[in-house]
Formats: sequence, structure tokens, C-alpha cells
Amino acid sequence: MMDSLRTFMDEMLDDQGRKEGFISDLLANLKTQPIPTLEQAQTGYTTVSNLHGIFYNYDASEVTITYKVVPDMYAPYTMSFRQFEVVLEGLLTSRRNQKWQIKQDK
Repeated sequence: MMDSLRTFMDEMLDDQGRKEGFISDLLANLKTQPIPTLEQAQTGYTTVSNLHGIFYNYDASEVTITYKVVPDMYAPYTMSFRQFEVVLEGLLTSRRNQKWQIKQDK
């Protein structure tokens, strides 16, 4: 069964565009709460990707990922900051390995 975490990971592993900077920003947000913006107030998300809204609950140290394209298509996924850090580090490592393999194959 698909959920917002799986669709988020698929989006981040998609080789279209540069995602390393975005993932690094997500990691930085775990350590330091960003200054609230008008967009955050309007969307309710701390940050957004093309397909997902990500809400950081700093009081509970939790992150909720929501698939924002079609509401209720995939269930939101909530995890601890620590778990999200592991997911993000894994995504960065996988993206680096994919690029290395592509360069080696040429």
C-alpha cells in the first residue's frame, strides 16, 4: 500500500533535477527552525516539494509528509525527527551512488 513517505522517497530518487540541495535543506530544518514565511502560513507546511508538503512539529520533534497533489490519495506519514534524518541521509547516499554508477557506466 502506498503512503506519502513512499511517494516522497520516489520523488526524491527521481533523477530529474537537483534534489541534493533540497534534501540538505530538509536536514538543516531538523536542527534549526526556519523563520516562518507567508507561504507557510497559507499552506500549513514548513516546506514543500513539487508533490509533497512537509510539516515540522518542533514541539513534538515529528515530521509529517503529505501528498499535496491529490488530497487523500495517499495517507500522510508522521515520523520522529530522528527517523526522518535517517530517511534523508539514505536518500542522499542513494542519489550519490546513482550518479557514481552513471559516470562509471559511460
